[in-house]
Amino acid sequence: MGISSIPEAIEDIKAGKFVIIVDDKDRENEGDL
Repeated sequence: MGISSIPEAIEDIKAGKFVIIVDDKDRENEGDL
C-alpha cells in the first residue's frame, strides 16, 4: 500500500475498493474515505 496516482485511485473505486484521500501534511493533515 502506498501513494497512488489519481487514475489508479479511480480504478480502485470502480473495483469497489476503499480509497483514503489525504490533504497535504502542511495543511490539515487529515483523510477522507
